[in-house]
Amino acid sequence: MKAGLDKDIILKTAADLADAEGIANVTLKALAEKLGVKPPSLYKHINGLEELNKALMLYGWKSLEKKVTRAAVGKSKEDAIRAIFYAYRDYVKEHPGVFEAMQWYNMYQSEENLQATEEVVAVLFQVLSAYDLQEEQKVHIVRMFRVFLQGFLMVEIHGGFGNPVSITESFDFSLEILLNGIDNLTKGNSET
Repeated sequence: MKAGLDKDIILKTAADLADAEGIANVTLKALAEKLGVKPPSLYKHINGLEELNKALMLYGWKSLEKKVTRAAVGKSKEDAIRAIFYAYRDYVKEHPGVFEAMQWYNMYQSEENLQATEEVVAVLFQVLSAYDLQEEQKVHIVRMFRVFLQGFLMVEIHGGFGNPVSITESFDFSLEILLNGIDNLTKGNSET
């Protein structure tokens, strides 16, 4: 076994491999080759491909949480939401393979999965607390953010936008529509 090999090194190498070649190309054989070891050497640290994929998912959510939290610090309302969205997009562009690993999880499958995602969600709820919104409305908005970000960015990293109109302009335009919708909802809540 290669000296110094541990789960963190394996996970970081797997993340780099996923980002460079796509999550579908992360196999134990490819990972072992990248690390310069035989595939059986990996089993001391990970129990197969399923465990590796779960570890990549958790790694991704924890990394994303750090990035969006840093982006939101010191900002409020629209500025915080914009910062979170841009940080999220930057993360996905930097880590497209890890992002794919993050998509297909059940956050309620385990306490560990729930904890991995709840910090990103908590940041969004905290930002929304500055608005005059009902708790149920906040849930709907966080779901809308998640669907927009995950859907838009998945299409983007797969080159699915063929029109020559700027993708960044489309992202910004969509974000402004979402922000205007929140503003209109807040005004409606204030009037009732």
